[in-house]
Amino acid sequence: MGGGGGGGGECITRSSHVMEGGGSLESYRYYLSRRTVLQMLNDRGYAVPNSELTRSLTEFRFTFGDKSDLESLRLCLPLRSNPSKKMLVVYLGTEEVRTQAIRGLYGQILNKEALHGLILILQSNMNTFARKEVLKFPFKVEIFHVGYPGTPMAM
Repeated sequence: MGGGGGGGGECITRSSHVMEGGGSLESYRYYLSRRTVLQMLNDRGYAVPNSELTRSLTEFRFTFGDKSDLESLRLCLPLRSNPSKKMLVVYLGTEEVRTQAIRGLYGQILNKEALHGLILILQSNMNTFARKEVLKFPFKVEIFHVGYPGTPMAM
């Protein structure tokens, strides 16, 4: 009880989860962000496998490793009511997101799937020019930050 100012108790609780199985803070953040986006997509009506929704931190680290490959975290899930509509989730690296990265992503995904939307999970800032480039996508793009407080930004 006793709380204390500034929510210090929460940090202690988080650090105990981070150390579960001796893992890194980075893998813990990926685990939390992936779990959150999967729950959100499930709530929005996308076909999320139950095994993904119930995956523990230990299982996540076993599957994706302590230093996760961002490509392996990528998801593409169909809408349950209309499987031809798909949502793609892409994790971007620790470097500032620039126009070239967004153009490269656009080129990768443009003709591959009939996408209904895109969720970008960022670990760093996205510059102004890259944000303008995101507006060129023919569907809604949502941007989330790993490890940053606040609400998602939709483009």
